[in-house]
This record gives sequence, C-alpha cells and structure tokens, in this order.
Amino acid sequence: MLLDKLKRLGGRHWWSVWRLRLRPPPGLFQPVGDTRDDRYPVLFRMVHDCIGDGPDRALLSFGCSTGAEIWSLRRHFATARLRGLDINATSIALAEAERRRRGDDDVSFATAASAVAEPADRFDAVFAMAVFRDGRLGGAPERCDRYLRFAAFERTVTTLANSVRPGGLLLIRHANFRFEDTPAAAAFTCVLRQPYRQRTPVYGRDDHRLSGVDDEGVVFRKHADRV
Repeated sequence: MLLDKLKRLGGRHWWSVWRLRLRPPPGLFQPVGDTRDDRYPVLFRMVHDCIGDGPDRALLSFGCSTGAEIWSLRRHFATARLRGLDINATSIALAEAERRRRGDDDVSFATAASAVAEPADRFDAVFAMAVFRDGRLGGAPERCDRYLRFAAFERTVTTLANSVRPGGLLLIRHANFRFEDTPAAAAFTCVLRQPYRQRTPVYGRDDHRLSGVDDEGVVFRKHADRV
C-alpha cells in the first residue's frame, strides 16, 4: 500500500518521501504526503460559513504537501490570503512552482516542521488534516512511540494553536492523538466532532493506545475573550 501511494506521487516527490522515511527529521509525523483535490469539501464549506472570505482573512494549511489543499481552499476562499507549510522541501518546491504558474500572489509556501515561526494570532483558520498520524500504526499496536510520540504532537500542535487568532478555528482530522489532551486546548471550544476511522487508532499522553474512543474533535474555536 505504501509503495502504491509513493508511486502516485511521481518521480521527484517519490524519492523525497523515501528520504524522509530513511532519515526522519525532527518534527516528522506523516511522511508520505499523499494528497488529492478537495478532500474535505464539507469542512471547507463549514469554515467559509463561519469566517467568511476577503483579503483580511488568512488561512494556514499545515502539512500542505504539494499544495492540493491550498488550491482546494482557493476555490472556497477566492480572496483570502493562504499559507502552506510542509516539512518536505521537495513538496514545497513543487507547490511554489504551481503558485508561480497560477500567478497567485496571495498564496505563500514555506518548508517548516511547525508553525513556531508564524506570528501569534495570525490565522482565521488553521488546517492539520491527516498530518498527526503514521500509517504504520494502522494495526493498532499497544504503544505508538516506535513511530510517534505524544510529546512531539503536543509541541507542534501548540505552535498551531498559538497562530490562531481569538475567535478563529483550528481543524485537526485523522490524528493518532487528541488535541483535547494538550494544555493548549484550554483556549478552545470543540464545535464539531466526527467518527474515528479504525485504521487511525488513538493514543494518550503516555503513548499507550486508548480504548473505547468513538469519535474525535475536529473543529475547535479559539475563545474570543482570551487574554
């Protein structure tokens, strides 16, 4: 299955993913970067209904791969400023080449393993879709720390939470951890839950698999009265 996914990515990107697999850099979660057009249209429309569109709106796609999510968001947000981050420099180079081809100056990309370099309270919506996971956990082993650690998730998701403006939205889908288990979640209210997929088991703060989990928090709104 992994090989099939990599082949779909194509030559240059294919090899970059293998390099990430062989020598995982700090901050790596999902190395494959498998992506496709408009994967979450219902969520994208929901966010549009919540925050609207306009040149004063800013959205972040974390783990944007080669940019398919950014261009899907552009169809829902015609005039917003869009930002894409990914740990894979080759993915970002391909995304930037497409941005230049389209001539969209309100889109930007950067190679990054977190949002620590992004300004606080910058984005109206932050998306981390199928990022905080590893397909090798699909068999639901008792522990996840051979591949992923909750502590790394907590550090990275905290940088995303910090980048959401008060009243803005943070979206996390198909993750092996729960945002609600981090201290950063205290500044947010969950406004949408969706069912878990069995192939994405959930692990707790101690990196042990949790049982009896039926759904996951997906959309979180940052408290507008945060001080």
